[in-house]
Amino acid sequence: MSRHATVVSTALAAVLALAGVPAHAQLGEDAAKQAAQEVRLLITQGTDVIGALQPAINSGKASRDQVSPDVLVAQFMERYQKAAGVPLDAKVPGVIGDSRRAYLQAFRSVVTRFQNNLTKGGQDAFVPAFFRAQTLREFNNAMAGKIQAYATNRDHELINGDWAVNRVMKGSPLAGEVARRMATGSLDSEVKRVGNTMMGYYPMKLAEGCVSCHAQNGLKQTVGAFGGALVAEIPVK
Repeated sequence: MSRHATVVSTALAAVLALAGVPAHAQLGEDAAKQAAQEVRLLITQGTDVIGALQPAINSGKASRDQVSPDVLVAQFMERYQKAAGVPLDAKVPGVIGDSRRAYLQAFRSVVTRFQNNLTKGGQDAFVPAFFRAQTLREFNNAMAGKIQAYATNRDHELINGDWAVNRVMKGSPLAGEVARRMATGSLDSEVKRVGNTMMGYYPMKLAEGCVSCHAQNGLKQTVGAFGGALVAEIPVK
């Protein structure tokens, strides 16, 4: 590449960065839909690892070996393979591979950072929603400009207001759409284009553990009812 071309390329990258526009190519619609489904799979299976441990964590009976990062990552990989029908391959190219690597890194980072909470335990010491929020923060930082993922709920059903739409999706072009959809309480998933963004909208059902935990904080809910939504946001061409 000539010196002139290098200068032009560098200048263009700088302009894009200043404008807040990702320098990488945006995805086509089909690729974006696949990426949205992949994000849902990763986050759901990862969160379920912590959900399955709740009885042991809440009772303070989770041993250090039981909740070590290596053991928990292995459990996540097993759950992913069972759900997807194939092993998780983090070496594939493109945004799918990027999202897998980013989630694996976020998962390991969070369970390593909160080892004391996991081993000490106690009621609500380390709940799935908290784990999910922490992993999404790290995942989104790693995937900025490619994919963003959010877990949120209607204001009147939140124990932690930090997880409201206007907080977790501040600045997102999908915030209004997500708020309108959640207001209906529908449990129907949808992946569709909204402007220049592919939205993966995945309602979550309340599990028994969620309902009993929330009840201690004054919320009256029903098992199997609407419990918020997982949202994937992906720029498209």
